[in-house]
Amino acid sequence: MRLLTGLTMTAVLAAGLLAGPPALAADAVPFAADSGDSCLRGSTEGTIQRYDGPVIRPRVDVEGVLTDEGGPSICSPDDRYSTATFTGYRGSELVDSETYKVDNDQIKFSFPLSDTLGVRTIDRVVVQVCRHSNPPIGISYCGKAQEYKIP
Repeated sequence: MRLLTGLTMTAVLAAGLLAGPPALAADAVPFAADSGDSCLRGSTEGTIQRYDGPVIRPRVDVEGVLTDEGGPSICSPDDRYSTATFTGYRGSELVDSETYKVDNDQIKFSFPLSDTLGVRTIDRVVVQVCRHSNPPIGISYCGKAQEYKIP
């Protein structure tokens, strides 16, 4: 009976050591960006959170909403849609990027930014909202790019 108990304890201890410590999450950083026009036709907001761990490759999780022509406005509707681009950097080096699009609606998003090789961590994320013309000929413009340091 003691031998069985000893073997069970050894197996449990070995399984715990092999599993390794869980991924560690840093505090979430809130973000917000808009299209820069006087009507604020395009906007995004949400949180960015970094995860590090020995088994899971380093990543930054982005979660939030992107809105185009959100709510009542004194501005007349235009024929444009909004995009939000999230670009992750390590220093000045581009690590990963993701873009979402919405037209006259609001969408929720949740995605990771990470190095495809699983090596580089992301230390800052740049968020920018742009508006693009639906017809092939038209004017596109972007709001100020917002930069967020990731602790």
